[in-house]
Amino acid sequence: MNGSTPESIYEFREFLYRHPDLIREVRAGKQTWNQIYQDWMVLGEEHEHWDSYRMDDVSVPDEKKDSTGHTLSSVLSIIEQINIDDLQKQISQFSGMMGNVQQVMRHFQKPEEPPKPPQDPFSFRRF
Repeated sequence: MNGSTPESIYEFREFLYRHPDLIREVRAGKQTWNQIYQDWMVLGEEHEHWDSYRMDDVSVPDEKKDSTGHTLSSVLSIIEQINIDDLQKQISQFSGMMGNVQQVMRHFQKPEEPPKPPQDPFSFRRF
C-alpha cells in the first residue's frame, strides 16, 4: 500500500468490487465517482441504498483478497474444475505439434556446408 494514498480509497475500491453495478452506472454516465464516494462516506457501506447495487454471489465479504481481487476460494474452485486428463492430452498434442514444427523448420533450413580450405594463390606455379 502506498503511504500517500488514504486507507479509505482502498476500502472504497473493495466496496466497488462488491457492487459492480455502481461501476456500470459511472461508465454509462449516470453518476460520477465523486458522487458515489461522497455517498459512501456519508451513508456508510451497510446502508440500504447500496442493496440494489450489491453483487448477488458475494460469498464471504471478510475474506482476504489477493492483489488481483480474487479470493482464495474462487481460485481454488477454478483449479478444481480443471480436468487433469484433458490437460495432459492437450499438453501432449501441443508437444507433438511443436515437434512437427521443428522438423519442418529443419527441412527448410539450408544445410551447413563444410568450410572450404583456402586456395593457394600460387597453386598454378609448381616449383
